[in-house]
Amino acid sequence: MISIGIIDDEQVYLDKIKDILITNFDDIRVYSYNSASKIDNDLDFILLDIDMPDIDGIIFSKQHRNYRIVFVTNYDTRIKETFGPNVYGYVSKGNLEEELVEKVKEVIEVIKCDYYVTFKVNGIDINIRVDDIIYCQYLGNHIVSIVYHDKKININNSSLKKVKEVLNEYFIEISQDIIINKHRIINFEDRYVYLDGINSKFEVSVRKRKLVRKSFYETFR
Repeated sequence: MISIGIIDDEQVYLDKIKDILITNFDDIRVYSYNSASKIDNDLDFILLDIDMPDIDGIIFSKQHRNYRIVFVTNYDTRIKETFGPNVYGYVSKGNLEEELVEKVKEVIEVIKCDYYVTFKVNGIDINIRVDDIIYCQYLGNHIVSIVYHDKKININNSSLKKVKEVLNEYFIEISQDIIINKHRIINFEDRYVYLDGINSKFEVSVRKRKLVRKSFYETFR
């Protein structure tokens, strides 16, 4: 669940932006604030009005590098001032319907790729960046193998379903015992899928080939 904060001193824009987000996105929480000083939730990113009466939005972004920020503005003349490592672009208030959804999609994609998950192995917590995971395989006896980079860990007392639940929707089943990161698909020929980061091919069950083919074309469109 992605948490998004909207900060604007004008209620009409708070309501409009919230309505657009709720209409176009399912797996989100939206919090509205009329001042940046009132933020009281952990947020994945903020849609921030540049010109706030209590604090300039650009100054706020430079003082709070821990927040991912998309600026919302009526004043394109200030855009050159907005660049920073935590700034993910801007949308115009005059073109909200068209620009907001696309920009929010971009930021959500970045956030999901940057998520880390924690698995316990022999009593030790192992943190893995979700997008680094290539595939997961059920080995039997309640053991799931997770392959990432050039490493592999085995999770005991688990199932493929449980592992998939802690990952995001970018992981798809190709058979009863394997799920793959669809961002890693580099080719799909006949009944085999090829993944970036591993020198192997994986057979896709008949029932899953349509899904894998669709994911492959989406990745390379």
